[in-house]
Amino acid sequence: MGIFEKFRSGLRKTKDSMMGKVESLLISFTKIDEDLFEELEETLIMSDIGVTTSVKICDELREKVKANGVTDPLQIKDMLKEVISEMLGEETPLDLSTKPSVILVIGVNGVGKTTTIGKLAYQLHNDGKKVIVAAADTFRAAAIDQLEVWTKRAGVDIVKHNEGSDPAAVVFDALTAAKSRNADVVICDTAGRLHNKKNLMEELKKISRIVHQQAEGCALEVLLVLDATTGQNAVNQAKQFNEAADITGIVLTKLDGTAKGGIIISIADDLKVPVKLVGVGEKLDDLQPFSTSGFVDALFMDDVEFEGNYERLKDEENDEADNADDTAVEAVDEQTETEEESAEPDDDTAEEAVEQVDESAGVEDVAENAESVDESVEESVQEEPKEKKKRGFFRSRFGKKDKGEQA
Repeated sequence: MGIFEKFRSGLRKTKDSMMGKVESLLISFTKIDEDLFEELEETLIMSDIGVTTSVKICDELREKVKANGVTDPLQIKDMLKEVISEMLGEETPLDLSTKPSVILVIGVNGVGKTTTIGKLAYQLHNDGKKVIVAAADTFRAAAIDQLEVWTKRAGVDIVKHNEGSDPAAVVFDALTAAKSRNADVVICDTAGRLHNKKNLMEELKKISRIVHQQAEGCALEVLLVLDATTGQNAVNQAKQFNEAADITGIVLTKLDGTAKGGIIISIADDLKVPVKLVGVGEKLDDLQPFSTSGFVDALFMDDVEFEGNYERLKDEENDEADNADDTAVEAVDEQTETEEESAEPDDDTAEEAVEQVDESAGVEDVAENAESVDESVEESVQEEPKEKKKRGFFRSRFGKKDKGEQA
């Protein structure tokens, strides 16, 4: 499955919730008036776009409607797509232009920081880059061990100290190791801290200073990991973190499990910080670069087109399982249609097939009379009504659907 397809699939809940409400609203109005804009503004706010951003969107829509002389409410949908695209601006990829480049990952506990680091390290390693991970979350119990598991899985190096050590010292050693080992990227984990805890935020500032001192001139990304399911609370976290560290990008996780993907628009407009990565699943390759055009296209895609695309993606994900089922059914059908079937099947599937044929033929003792089984098989194959009944059993048994049946 391609990047854009996964992105579309991950936005399904947001599209159904946000755009479903917007489309229902526009259909309910026969003319464009202030009542329509007020209800649209409320709908956008309820879709976690935020008050400030929602008001701004509606103000721009009013201007576009007036400038173009639009009278049909349904035409507002295309204008809304245009306004949101302008707010999001161009996508901004990770800056990995120097060697080494440094990525500082921050955020509160539970948002998916460790998972994000593991997936990012895995993808960079697959891209041919030499990666070192600094295990600077020395406060949370087992945080270092969890990160070590991820680095082994990703095939990258890790620099770690004992639990309770100075996080800034871990980052210092990781940067030193990167220079000596000629590494391409250093990813620094940090303690999951609450944005209202002053001492932890001060520790984050200390780490930032070490990075700037030891990696002067290097490309530096400060990525804030946010949980998309928290909605506007994630935006509030971003505002607080931005005071302690100059955030260069947002990583929005769990986008596939929420209808609150509208916060992407709020983040881009209110914070002026680009969303650079989004998590759309649990697999290693489910951390995707954010695409403005992909986001807007998926959000405004027609229902029929989106549904067809979504079902196709689901079929692709289950392709291997379906092929396995087809193989099993074909094997059973072939076995029951041949006259030279073995009296001792190789697997459980074949045994079930023989037992079914035995029942239809009335055979009571297969083990003592293998020739009787062969004759019963031949008779049941030649007899069309029993064949149809038998085939129906096999297909229902293995989940095989007839051609044209809904997947």
